[in-house]
Amino acid sequence: MGSDSGDETNNTDDRTLKEDLLHPDDFGPIPHPKHLSPSSAMTFKECPQSFLFQYLYKIKQPTNKILAKGSMCHSALEHVFDLDPKDRTLENLQNLMRVEWAENRLEEEYRFLFEEEEEDAETGSTNVRRDINAEREWGQSALQLLENYYQSEDPRTILRPNPHKREVWVSADLTVDSSLGVTTPAGRAATKTQPNPETFKVRGIIDRLDIVREAQRKVALKVIDYKTGKAPNLKYSPAMNQKIFEEKFYQLKIYALLMREKTHAAANDKDSMDLRYLKLHFLTSEEGPAKPWEMDLGENQEIRDDELQKVHKDLSQIWMDIGALVDKQDPKAFQHCDRPFCFCHVCRDRFVPGTVWERPE
Repeated sequence: MGSDSGDETNNTDDRTLKEDLLHPDDFGPIPHPKHLSPSSAMTFKECPQSFLFQYLYKIKQPTNKILAKGSMCHSALEHVFDLDPKDRTLENLQNLMRVEWAENRLEEEYRFLFEEEEEDAETGSTNVRRDINAEREWGQSALQLLENYYQSEDPRTILRPNPHKREVWVSADLTVDSSLGVTTPAGRAATKTQPNPETFKVRGIIDRLDIVREAQRKVALKVIDYKTGKAPNLKYSPAMNQKIFEEKFYQLKIYALLMREKTHAAANDKDSMDLRYLKLHFLTSEEGPAKPWEMDLGENQEIRDDELQKVHKDLSQIWMDIGALVDKQDPKAFQHCDRPFCFCHVCRDRFVPGTVWERPE
């Protein structure tokens, strides 16, 4: 991925003048993605340029303190259920996070987070110092998130068969023509007349699956996703609040869609269960405590299929839009967003000016 130094006799080659910067030519032809994930689909919807950088050029977004905190908390929340119910105390939950951080804090991915450079007044040399106080403060905030979780759900009360599964990879090949989905009339008819429609792969990883017991001895699955960020403050109009609510559940609806496809593919599997419930477990909020959000996709499969068909249609459109941009083979076709925290702004500055899209000032 290093920059081409160019021909020394060509003074007009901006990569010669800016050889420390990246150029789209360094990456070769823009590739079509091999698959989508909930996070990559959301990235494209929010910022096509960030999608280009992260998922097509494979420029990894550096770990930051927020992402590191999320990884450590997720690990603890996964492994606490390896313990016997009586041992799932708050202290043991937090100790799982402490051990995970102790094992990883000096690894390449994380060690720079709390390192600071300082100049030696006598020698003028630069030394690297670890800010232990900042690291301790960060650690305390992570432990507080786990305490928030514990106050909202005592893992000692989660008994078999739950959690049904943890850290579950799910994937499915979705039809590009969403009207040919597995539950649509056209899709069922097409299995005879068009047995091999064009598809694209979507995959992702679910934090936790629980079994919910319903009336009449029925059971259904619930997808649970832990969020270390704050729960949105629903302080706006009912319409806007509902829009925020729906957007936050978009990722979980994708998981539900993938699970439905998997269940349909295993129609003869007696152990398969319908997925009905979604839960976003925010570990903090504006007020401080954890705030779980729940969604019921519908009391019957027809209602759930209608809801998930919208997600399938949206993903198909995203896939086709990505393909249309890639076919142009022009990095300037991928526009950036205006969100100040987006990776696109940091990454764009690493490219030779004028080689990727930038909104005119």
